[in-house]
Amino acid sequence: MDYKRTSFRLPPQQAEELHERLWKQYDDYYTRRCAESDEEIAQRWNRDFSSLKAYEASIEPNREHFLAMLGGWPWERGDLQAEVIDLGGTDQFTVQRVFITSFDAVRMDFLLLVPRELSGPTPAILAQHGLGGMPDATCGFIDQGEANYHSFGSRLAELGYVVAAPHMMGGASKRNWLQRKAMLMGECLTGAEMFGLSRVVDYLQGLEYVDGERIGLYGLSQGGMTAQLLPALEKRIKVTVICGNFTWRWPKMVIPGEKYVAYICTDEEDKFFAGQLLEFSDADVCSLICPRCVFIESGANDAVLHPQVVEKEWPKLQAIYEQLGIPERVGIEVHPGEHEVWFEGAVEFLRKWL
Repeated sequence: MDYKRTSFRLPPQQAEELHERLWKQYDDYYTRRCAESDEEIAQRWNRDFSSLKAYEASIEPNREHFLAMLGGWPWERGDLQAEVIDLGGTDQFTVQRVFITSFDAVRMDFLLLVPRELSGPTPAILAQHGLGGMPDATCGFIDQGEANYHSFGSRLAELGYVVAAPHMMGGASKRNWLQRKAMLMGECLTGAEMFGLSRVVDYLQGLEYVDGERIGLYGLSQGGMTAQLLPALEKRIKVTVICGNFTWRWPKMVIPGEKYVAYICTDEEDKFFAGQLLEFSDADVCSLICPRCVFIESGANDAVLHPQVVEKEWPKLQAIYEQLGIPERVGIEVHPGEHEVWFEGAVEFLRKWL
């Protein structure tokens, strides 16, 4: 039989219309589910505001869920096997590139900036670059990203902090490659990276000139995501500065907008975590950091993450700290800049709490 001559042969235009119809039905369904996620999230939390100790105990199950969402930390903390390469320095600080074992055969590197004049055990800060950056960019040692990072790693060292600038995997295509493999093994690239950064904390706590009880984190963009995620898992981070990441999460993920870039419009697959909107808005993630200290930077002209969207989420986080009677431990600065480190308010916050 010649099926090309049948009366029920499907014209190309009608085939496309059927495809579009089915796609739109799925899209409408999942968009609605995401839009309703706040109601779902509220049912997953049972915060106890009667005391700081009670609060911390009440959120511990959610911390466990959060770690599971990121694939868990199934690796043992073996010998760091540190390799230190001296790079020289300035008149104010020395510079080393350090390689440590994160897990298995994964060796991660970071720049270590140490002030030349130390008056005793010194607080340390992790300075985290974004998706297209490098440790050297956060410190101003290469031209890349200077308009965004403003050498904030080096500036922190000049203020007297020991600075570790870790190297995270850059480039969306390379990250997607690794994320797909990780997912097949029930893991998550971001979760593995957070474990690696916790190993940097291990290293810092082993340095005699570092005050191991005073470790902070400051990151921009994807580094800002790190500054939000890592302290939610790693309680040794006492203060965190989240720059260019904290936002009203579900629109940022799935709704294209004029004042921000939605991840669904990008090729960054690693930003999507299974079940995230069932339990974790950005305020909820930061509530896992509480009662430790959180500071948020948002640029008034940030085309990636407009402050109008950020400010929709901010009151939720602020209310948690207020209910606990510690409103001074959380702060936000909406500055006149773009998608960049602003530094001014953040440094004041760090000086106060670290």
